[in-house]
Amino acid sequence: MMLYGTVRGLLRLGLRGWFREVEVHGRENVPADGPLVMIANHHNGMIDPFLLIAASDRPVTFVAKAALFRVPVLGWILKALHCMPAYRGEERDYSKDKNQALFEAAAALLAEGRALGIFPEGKSHLDPKLHDFKHGASRIAFDAQAKGAPVRVAFVGIHFERTRGFRGKALVQFGPTVGLDAHRERYSQDPRAATAALSEELHGRLSEMILTAESRELVRLADLVERMGVLDEGEPGLKAGFERKKALLEGYATVRERAPEDVAQLEEDLRHYRRFLDALGVRDDQVAHDYRFGHVLAYALRNTLLLAFGLPLVIVGLACNLAPYLIALGCAKLGRSLDVRTSIGFLVAAVAFPLTWAALGFGGWMLARGWGLAAALAAAPLSGAVALRWMDQWHRVIQSTWGLWTAIALPAARAKLRRMRARIIARVEKLIALWRSAP
Repeated sequence: MMLYGTVRGLLRLGLRGWFREVEVHGRENVPADGPLVMIANHHNGMIDPFLLIAASDRPVTFVAKAALFRVPVLGWILKALHCMPAYRGEERDYSKDKNQALFEAAAALLAEGRALGIFPEGKSHLDPKLHDFKHGASRIAFDAQAKGAPVRVAFVGIHFERTRGFRGKALVQFGPTVGLDAHRERYSQDPRAATAALSEELHGRLSEMILTAESRELVRLADLVERMGVLDEGEPGLKAGFERKKALLEGYATVRERAPEDVAQLEEDLRHYRRFLDALGVRDDQVAHDYRFGHVLAYALRNTLLLAFGLPLVIVGLACNLAPYLIALGCAKLGRSLDVRTSIGFLVAAVAFPLTWAALGFGGWMLARGWGLAAALAAAPLSGAVALRWMDQWHRVIQSTWGLWTAIALPAARAKLRRMRARIIARVEKLIALWRSAP
């Protein structure tokens, strides 16, 4: 348990640096003890289990595909977290006996009152909906219950805001748990049918905790509409924004049936508007904002001066941390898809940064012994954290001043964007009224 706690602490630090923000809700829904199967959607490779481990106060043992245990660094992490290997039919070392041993070991772990983490979709993907569930989680839960363990199932929805990669934002939500009592009698009569029925129920419940849409394009359009502030709720935070987008996507299915032509026109307007925004490099809130030259200029000068004071430490941070950053970035680009690239980048960074800091510490020791070692080990990670915050803030300042520049230099383009925005909002408000009037 001490090793697990150490690895979890390191993951929390690493994820805090990787993501700009991680928001966690519903920890109180997770039982403090007792047998628990924790299931989650799977959209971001190894980042998903790392987020669950970091977000959960309770130790979780995950089931992971056997091939991952052979990956350098990752294999060590999985073993340190006591993960269990699952063997797929297409893998060279697959055998029914090995998977049967996995089911028995997982059921025994639950019978001991521990928590087991599973991604029932079986693999990571980028689709904005759940794939069909494998039956392994349901079978393990029933096997443990047969051993006398009062198993409960916990649901975890993971949502990534803007990007699931470096300096993105992540939302982790723990939902209420359910027991297996409703399926107990059916399982005693027909285990196969009961397992399929439980998997279907779990799929439906977890679907309610994620954004579900026909395409990623539709999710992006819902994100744009949500940022326009057309819904009544205006609370800040990832969870509030997630709930608004989920409501928009659910309402979309209703109004599309009642007003298909209006919905199609709205989609076309949104795509055109977003392309225009991207071409100019501005955000929707910058279109809506009434810029005052003096106000924005004062904002830019004030923040530039504040950032200038931190520049020396930022230079140190870049000097100490640029090399491992470039190594992680270069390795991440080798990945075939976004979820794989994110996992590779995070894992390489988890090795490259500590090794670089250790090398700097050795250099400090050679130059000034103990004081040099202490200074190097303190300055490298601290200056790196400052550099990250500095770059985030600098990005916001540049965006704000760029919005001012477009307002001054391109008044015709800005006027066109504002007309497009007003037309979109009018269409959205009309469709929202239709949606809310539906039975």
